[in-house]
Amino acid sequence: MMFNRFQRAGLLVVILSLLALLLAGCGDSSQAKEVFPTPSTNPNAGQIVATPSGSVPGVKVNFPLDEAPHNNITEWWYYTGHINTTDGSRYGFEYVVFQGNRGNFPTGYVSHFAVTDLNKQTFKYDQKIVAAQKKVVFGGEDGFNLALGNWTMQGKGGNDQLKALMKDSSYGIDLNLKDQKGVALHGGGYFSYGAAGGSYYYSRPLMSVTGSLTVDGQTKQVKDGIAWFDHQWGNFLPLSGGWDWYSLQLSDNSELMIYYLRDDKNNVVDVFGTYIPACNGPCNPNDQTPTRSVELHRDSFKIKALSQWTSPHSGGVYPSGWNVEISDKAVPNLNLTVKPQLQDQELDTRQTTSVIYWEGACEISGTKDGQPVSGQAYVELTGYATKSNNS
Repeated sequence: MMFNRFQRAGLLVVILSLLALLLAGCGDSSQAKEVFPTPSTNPNAGQIVATPSGSVPGVKVNFPLDEAPHNNITEWWYYTGHINTTDGSRYGFEYVVFQGNRGNFPTGYVSHFAVTDLNKQTFKYDQKIVAAQKKVVFGGEDGFNLALGNWTMQGKGGNDQLKALMKDSSYGIDLNLKDQKGVALHGGGYFSYGAAGGSYYYSRPLMSVTGSLTVDGQTKQVKDGIAWFDHQWGNFLPLSGGWDWYSLQLSDNSELMIYYLRDDKNNVVDVFGTYIPACNGPCNPNDQTPTRSVELHRDSFKIKALSQWTSPHSGGVYPSGWNVEISDKAVPNLNLTVKPQLQDQELDTRQTTSVIYWEGACEISGTKDGQPVSGQAYVELTGYATKSNNS
């Protein structure tokens, strides 16, 4: 059976079980003031019939229409990034909003926000779940404009604004992100997962970061930073199993996305990947035509875990550090070592998405066609903290 990365959240199942509580006044749904674009919808989004698993040729992703929310079962807007502040501190961050639609239930939203503090060698995260307070108007030309209380996420054409503050005020972000390269389509823009459905999928693999970071009440200005943005939506359902997902941003301005999908016996059932080369000349991110990318195949990858880490919180045993080899005639030969910058970057999101997962900032070293290369990465690991090893 094929399944997709939305298992990361198990969003639909959990939202449906929690929305009744939200509507009864539990949780913080009263704080939510969702704001959505109002122009006409994009009627063709998400209407492709599922085929055997793999990429689906000839599918169109339309900008800016497909940046906005869709009337599909599942959807998310997902950022990971690396920040340097003017005082010399370094941080990683994850910020995501999930949207779920099912039957007659109100549209539901979940958000996760995490910060890896590399100076303190600490990791903090927070989470929210709300139901829409008014009818959601899907589609439109004004991009996305999402809010879960004081957590907001807006974007159009690669000019995005992110704001979030943890409940204890320990960490917050007020960031402006700007696309530096353009949009990359994965699988040509749409993956089919067979019986599990299918997902549209594009990324902005290189975004600059400016703005400020709040640390224990102190505002720090961002000196520089980079981020990776994912947007997926479609009519698909989560199935059992797990996945390893990698976003790699290399020092020569090329990028790589890989994800391994596993069944409930931990067997790899499918592998997807995209290589995005450096621009041939100056990049033109204002051109919304997708940037050149190369779809990779299962036999292009060799990924070997270098060690393991056992979570003191969940008991989950995760791979920790990887050797990534890419050998494909269409791309340079890559031999990369990816290491977590902090081992404990585990999130227990059973309150909102019923899963425990590891998602963390990593650093890259290695070679590209035999020449030294470095970089930064984020890795997401699910299915390692199971019901048998956590309470």
